Amino acid sequence: MKNTKMVMVLILCMTFFFVFSCASSGEGGSGLGPGVLATGEWMVYNDENDKGDSSAELAILEEERNGEKVTVYHVKGNVTTKFQYGFAGWGINSDEETLERLKTCKAVSFWIEGDGQTYSIKFKTSNITDYGYFEYRFNTEKGVPLLIEVPVGFFMQPSWAATARRNLGLCTGVEWQTHESWRRDPRVNPFEIKTWGFKIHQ
Repeated sequence: MKNTKMVMVLILCMTFFFVFSCASSGEGGSGLGPGVLATGEWMVYNDENDKGDSSAELAILEEERNGEKVTVYHVKGNVTTKFQYGFAGWGINSDEETLERLKTCKAVSFWIEGDGQTYSIKFKTSNITDYGYFEYRFNTEKGVPLLIEVPVGFFMQPSWAATARRNLGLCTGVEWQTHESWRRDPRVNPFEIKTWGFKIHQ
């Protein structure tokens, strides 16, 4: 009987994981409900202030996706090899309405068409001062649109960060990032993604 209960618990946990946190290809909709599209000014950043030479460029496009015209953010660049912790990424400087939604959200979702490499999405909060923000890492498939859906509880600090409490009420923004250590070969590591439909789920 105990073994049967254990199996049922494992099945339920696995079902929750795949429904709410997995990346799914194709034209399927979000399992989290409709959500609200985030608004603000999109931007890119790199490790220039840390004496790196990583690069990131942003182009804003209008494309047809899943039968509708959407705004697509096309980001490409390169990660430095000058030092061990090179990084580059992109993010959204949210307007006031979006920022307030982020502070009370239960989950976020977005579409991404990547290059087969690893990326992360991060909640920036003012109580964290060592850049060890709560993040969720995900993989991409080259040229395949993936819907990434992440409940807030799946965001974790990196192992090197000073332990902090997750407090979205102190959220200052959301960023995505790629890192030197995540590239398959840091000597040849250009990256290129397209992302759209970043939504907040209450």
